[in-house]
Amino acid sequence: MKLRDETPLTADFWLWHLLMPLLLFAFGAAACEITHVDLLLADQFYDFAAGRWPAKDSWWAQWLIHKRGRDLVAVIAAGSFLTWVLSFQIPRLRSARWAALYLLIAIVLGTGLVTIGKNVTGRHCPWDMERYGGSVPYTRLFEKVPAGHNKGRCFPAGHAAGGYALMASYFALRGRHAGLARAGLAAGLILGSVYGWGQMARGAHFLSHNIWSAAVCWFAAFLLYLPMRRLLLSEQALRAPNPPTYQTLPMGLSGGE
Repeated sequence: MKLRDETPLTADFWLWHLLMPLLLFAFGAAACEITHVDLLLADQFYDFAAGRWPAKDSWWAQWLIHKRGRDLVAVIAAGSFLTWVLSFQIPRLRSARWAALYLLIAIVLGTGLVTIGKNVTGRHCPWDMERYGGSVPYTRLFEKVPAGHNKGRCFPAGHAAGGYALMASYFALRGRHAGLARAGLAAGLILGSVYGWGQMARGAHFLSHNIWSAAVCWFAAFLLYLPMRRLLLSEQALRAPNPPTYQTLPMGLSGGE
């Protein structure tokens, strides 16, 4: 069976999956860098009178969003790995083999790149800043960290990356089911944003940290999709007797390529 991946990706695909996300990211990152939106939002979560972050150790931000949220991503990654392994033994799972592996790699890649970024950039958390009871002067992302202070490990946002990495489910499913692909994209965006919001409430991250994490995870998933596209589409061919069909997604997110 001749697969659709033998035809080049269209300009529409590159526009909505590469150029538009890049422009949105550039706008969001620039807005955080040239305005005080990071501080304005962080101020809403900090109790200046008491000198503390009320949500830092709260059950909903610490136990639910932070700890259980991390567990959820780990379960999804483990489930993807298990599906991939069992697909070699259980015929009915064969059609999900490469989608499961793709999602697993995308989660590891996205979160791994963010972890590397945290070690390389040396940026501090809001709770480290003098403004919020810490000892480090506030600096913007592209300003040099003041001398005499140890490197931080807070940028990009690691916890939010776990949620944003699940946006990769969009690419895993876009060739076989447009509706599920949209749902996967929305779930990753929402989960990552909730994780990021919870960490902002605790004083662990600024908004800009989350924006960068979302970008890293999206472009990691995008770049991984390109070499794995043939494998993902070959699975779709296994699921149906006829050649794969493609549905048009709204806002240019087309199932066709």
